[in-house]
Amino acid sequence: MVACSFVRVLIAEDEEITRAKLEALIDKLGHDWTSAEDGSNAWDLVLAEPFDAIVSDWMMPKIDGVELCRRVKAMGERPFCHVLLVTSKGESADLVEGIMAGADDFIAKPVDADVLRARLHAAERMVNLERTLAKRIRQLEAARTEVQTLRGLLPVCMYCKNVRQGDDMWQDILAYLQSNVDAGFSHGICPDCYDARVKPMLAERKAEIAAEEAAETDNNSEDERN
Repeated sequence: MVACSFVRVLIAEDEEITRAKLEALIDKLGHDWTSAEDGSNAWDLVLAEPFDAIVSDWMMPKIDGVELCRRVKAMGERPFCHVLLVTSKGESADLVEGIMAGADDFIAKPVDADVLRARLHAAERMVNLERTLAKRIRQLEAARTEVQTLRGLLPVCMYCKNVRQGDDMWQDILAYLQSNVDAGFSHGICPDCYDARVKPMLAERKAEIAAEEAAETDNNSEDERN
């Protein structure tokens, strides 16, 4: 028997014997679990921390399983939670009501251990799929943000290459990129700039050094003659 690797289960069951049975079965399957004695207590626990799956009785005082399911599914900011309703109801209208409330699966009373294991295994696949999709969406949103950072036309001065930031504000283009791109910068010299700028500077400096050496040689010669 292979236990699901992910599961943090909330058990919501008002009948003590059934709740104890569910606790024993889920514990045997190797999952972490927390139990609630009714729907109101279960809802308080859901507000306090997220669960991967909820195994809830349909008929409970204060807040029944359908209402609990409806509230859980309305928590859009939370990660996906697989809701499994435990019920003796079998009419089509009842199943439709549960589905409309957001129930992901059903299990009949009395709960069979193998059926529960299969249902939780299906829940694992759904939760893992939702997690993968959520991670991919976050990656796509991050990539879109990076693209939008540099998207559009930049008003750049044709002479000094500064970037206009407002009506009368201009910023050095390197400073602009450093503040709008999530990357560091290193400095080097491209071949064109080396030929156009560095080589003339080196040639000029070499000429200056040669002139200084020649002048020093002339001065030394004159001193020797004197």
